[in-house]
Amino acid sequence: MTRAEVIAAVLRERIASGRLRPGDRAPSTRAIMRDHGVAMATASKVLSLLQADGLIDSAPGRGSVVLAPDRPRAPALSAADVIAAAVAIADAESMQAVSMRRLAAALEIPTMAVYRYVPSSDELQAAMLDRVLADLPIPPRTTDWRADVEALLRSLWESMKAHPWLAAAMSMTRPAVLPGAMPMSEHLLAALRAAGLEQREAFTEYLCLLNLVRGLGATIEPELADRAATGVTEDEWIDTRLDELRAAAPPDRFPVMAQMLHTSYPYDADVLLDTALTRYLDGLAAGLARASHR
Repeated sequence: MTRAEVIAAVLRERIASGRLRPGDRAPSTRAIMRDHGVAMATASKVLSLLQADGLIDSAPGRGSVVLAPDRPRAPALSAADVIAAAVAIADAESMQAVSMRRLAAALEIPTMAVYRYVPSSDELQAAMLDRVLADLPIPPRTTDWRADVEALLRSLWESMKAHPWLAAAMSMTRPAVLPGAMPMSEHLLAALRAAGLEQREAFTEYLCLLNLVRGLGATIEPELADRAATGVTEDEWIDTRLDELRAAAPPDRFPVMAQMLHTSYPYDADVLLDTALTRYLDGLAAGLARASHR
């Protein structure tokens, strides 16, 4: 038996004998560490074992309490519950805010119990990506390849705005294996093949288009963080730097840039996405048309 299992057996005996009665507070992680001379990880494992046996449960504000034999436990968590909680934290705060300790606090379970559902932080992030991309609305296929490509990429863009951490978490060079992302990939690749592209050409365009949307999407979370930290929008921030920027671009050396810096320009990521996507697909369509006339 491991040290955690030995300590858990001791506490089971106390509960069975009545020395720890229903409603009593179970020993805390710190108490187990102190009384048994073990590390926090071992103490957390002890509580996880007792929870798994249905002997104790978490009570907000009280820690872990002993359950009555006939008292139903709180609904058992699933891996899906843990992933959903992680996504909610990342959406509200940031991906950096997601940790095993933060998840445990949100779910009111010991930190070590989280590892029963997700073995590592890397696997947690992959599962979060898989969950969000699996929920991505996939538009119905039509006979218009361009409309199909655009509808899919706009759906992805909206998901990136709803989940500001999504773009930065996506790797285009070392992608995680994500079953939930397959419908998105299949739709986009099928639309590009329907445009008349060969397999390798279609995959090149697939990567370019995803990187286009991902690149703009990667600006969302940092801007939200800066806005929260400073209390000003991107437009308000640039206004405070205009004099400095204009001084750095004298008209005699940088006439075009100087003219731009005296022109009002409201920053809008949606406008940038619309422009970039339209220009890219215009160019792709023109290239396909030229190829068809050769």
